Amino acid sequence: MPVNLPKEARVKYQRVLEAKTKEEKLRALQEYLSSIPKHKGTENLVAQVRHQIATLKKEIEREKEVKKRITSGPSYNVKKEGDLQYVLIGFTKAGKSLLLNKLTNAKTDFGERPYITTLPIAGTLNYKGVLIQLVDTPSLMKGNDDWNNIIFNLARSADGLVLVLGSKDPVNEFNEIRDILLENGIILGNRRFSLKVYRSPTKKLKLILNGEVIGATEAQLHRMLIDYQFRDVVVEFYGKATMEEFEKALISNVISKPAIVVVRSTEASRHFNFEGLDYIIIPSLDEIKAEEIGKKIFESSGMIRVYTKEPNEEQHSIKPLVVKRGTTAIEIAEIIHRDLARLFKYARVWGKSVNYPGEKVGPKHVLEDGDIIEIRS
Repeated sequence: MPVNLPKEARVKYQRVLEAKTKEEKLRALQEYLSSIPKHKGTENLVAQVRHQIATLKKEIEREKEVKKRITSGPSYNVKKEGDLQYVLIGFTKAGKSLLLNKLTNAKTDFGERPYITTLPIAGTLNYKGVLIQLVDTPSLMKGNDDWNNIIFNLARSADGLVLVLGSKDPVNEFNEIRDILLENGIILGNRRFSLKVYRSPTKKLKLILNGEVIGATEAQLHRMLIDYQFRDVVVEFYGKATMEEFEKALISNVISKPAIVVVRSTEASRHFNFEGLDYIIIPSLDEIKAEEIGKKIFESSGMIRVYTKEPNEEQHSIKPLVVKRGTTAIEIAEIIHRDLARLFKYARVWGKSVNYPGEKVGPKHVLEDGDIIEIRS
């Protein structure tokens, strides 16, 4: 059943978006909740809004306490360095810190005592020229939202997640972590679509459709955006979704994150079902294969490696550009330099995306992982 919110609720949701402070946002969310009709089609939305209100209340109270006690403190943010940032998530004693030590140059504390890690620690894994920043986090603590919010904030800003499972029942452990993340607006795995909303440089509403919204025309979607009071923004859609999925993604604070699962288990030949997520079994710490884990992380990310080559040079770049799958030749030129894109004539490509080495291609040619491109201007 579609959400199909009345106009009053859509107007109040716009006030949530326009809120400048947490206190304003809290009041706006409470008004928004009161205007949502209560029926089966809105159950998930109501639950999400209630959780947002509860979380915001705790954040406001916690900030008041912090202001009373200290003027500054440790930062829980980790600046992204490298090409990808993946956050390690798991319960205590799962082995996240050990894994980080084995895979990267980071040195973390670990031992028999639970909850040793209290601050995020980062290290870098080099997978075939792709620099993957892995971030060890405090362990999830059931029922402790204040503690867990540190982890959720890191997860939301990361490119993807590595779930580390260390119990004798990995599937149940996975389900518990999945449910905790879902309750906090994080879906594991890639959705069939992506929806981005950002400020319009022209200060006008613009809808960019690169795919299909089943059961809706572009005019209907545009009207929905207007009804929700979206102004001065660009709404960019990729992939395939139903109108209900489009609407829910538009009005809720739910995001999806690519993820892989690392299972610490002596049953190396056992098969697991983690809802389609790729996984790797580590029987012992001596058998951790950095390249295999790097490969699974990279494949889950939806990115590809593209190497560049100067005209008339034999060797391509050692360090690849790490770009989204579906990137075109002209987009590579824009990444290198705006003038190169403006003066673009053609490109030559070596790799999977062409019929023969050095094939001449145009600006809209779609590249594949491992391709080498030489741009002519």
